[in-house]
Amino acid sequence: MKILKKTRVIELKLGKIQGYINEGISTFKGIPFAEPPIEDLRLKAPILKSSWDGVLESFQYKPVAPQPPPYRPDFPPPPQSEADCLNLNIWTPGCDENMRPVMFWIHGGAHRTGSGRLMNGKTISRRGNIVLVSINYRLSMLGYPYLPGVAANIGQLDQIAALTWVRDNIKSFGGDPNNVTIFGESAGGTSVCVLMAMPKAKGLFHRVICQSGGITPIGLKLSERKKTTELVLKELNLTLDDVEKLRDLPVESIIGAMTKASVKAKIALGFKPFIDGENLPKHPLKAIQEGYAKDIDLIVGTNLEEWRFWRAFEPKFEEYEPSVFKRRIEDILQSLEISENMTDKLIKVYKKSRRENNLSTNLAEIYEACKTDSAFRFPSIIFAEAQSSHQKNTYMYLFKWKTPYQDGRFGAMHALDVPFVFSSFLEDYLFIFPKKTPETEELSNKMSDYWTSFARTGNPNMSNALKWPLYNKGSRKTMIFDNTTEIVEDPLNLEREMWDEFNIWSRI
Repeated sequence: MKILKKTRVIELKLGKIQGYINEGISTFKGIPFAEPPIEDLRLKAPILKSSWDGVLESFQYKPVAPQPPPYRPDFPPPPQSEADCLNLNIWTPGCDENMRPVMFWIHGGAHRTGSGRLMNGKTISRRGNIVLVSINYRLSMLGYPYLPGVAANIGQLDQIAALTWVRDNIKSFGGDPNNVTIFGESAGGTSVCVLMAMPKAKGLFHRVICQSGGITPIGLKLSERKKTTELVLKELNLTLDDVEKLRDLPVESIIGAMTKASVKAKIALGFKPFIDGENLPKHPLKAIQEGYAKDIDLIVGTNLEEWRFWRAFEPKFEEYEPSVFKRRIEDILQSLEISENMTDKLIKVYKKSRRENNLSTNLAEIYEACKTDSAFRFPSIIFAEAQSSHQKNTYMYLFKWKTPYQDGRFGAMHALDVPFVFSSFLEDYLFIFPKKTPETEELSNKMSDYWTSFARTGNPNMSNALKWPLYNKGSRKTMIFDNTTEIVEDPLNLEREMWDEFNIWSRI
């Protein structure tokens, strides 16, 4: 990589470090925040990096956490290394004493895949005058297994270690350690909500932006993580008690076993945080309802058609018979312990709601809407309701911009909002990445400005912009992000009211 201009050498307690300057933004890539989590440190809580020798040249991204192959061939996998995966990247307008807000990005990928290097923080850092930090953390069997005697929620502990590193060092990069906003999408969105309920994360951040990261009522059970772990161990001829043998195996064998177990189970095995009684003492929503994070300002929201993302895995989705989608809707209800006898009522409500909102009423899209609502939108609404009862600075959005990629097949799908926040455009539309046009740039600028204004003060509002009202049960005013931005009171209210009637959150 050709370095146009190097930063001055920054002196940290850990050692010296040097980055490079690109379009006025000082960039530091691949900074190790913890010791290599290998050998005896595999499957253990992270240990903060103690020091390094000489000047650390942080000019290039470092490898990411070991993970299965990517789901799309047009997104090649980045270099991976178990030893070097606990690293972070920083973009800053200046390594000075200006004490800028810090925005700490946690990537998505179902806690199985993903990396902190997919989104470049240069543009949002420059436009918002903030310090952007992105991280990598351990995933799947190395980050979220259930093993007796082993630290639980290791991936979350990695995130906390990175936040601790930021607290101790970000001032040297022009950032304010007392003004940190954590934000993430999908698994990253789930992660930031979980961190709000983790005692070890207390005081390390001050605001949260959760993008499409709903915390479902039954998805964080220890028993589920135990079952997933056992399926992988079975492929390795191991049991839950064989921790030391698991530590000795090549990482490639562990990832391979996970892939094999997923194929046999005919699903992507679920790895995510779980309630362990210590690192995560209780369901995050219960903690929020009790006011555990009452000092945290919150933005939370989802995309209109999240589940269209998964059409990428079903090329003949539109050709299925209606009976297939009705069966899938029944499966959604059963998974949430709701009687399948409610299926016809649900379909009827969705048809009425969608007619009122000029949306398609075919059963395929009703199924996708049900998945979107049950997995993302309704959990996000419940989370916002809970936090707003303790913290007035709670805001809700709904992202409705639809990509024209593949003749609009994917609509306002999952993850489509992320490139708009980071202003990550391509020369043409490619899945979640939009093409750079006056339209997409305008929407990106609006979202980025709201995000960085919120990070600065806990209030996304600014002069010469549409006012974003507070959200609570009494006033469900929601910011709509589309070709035009607008405020809508309780969008798709019939669907929300129906999910409320199911009362699934009483079981946490």
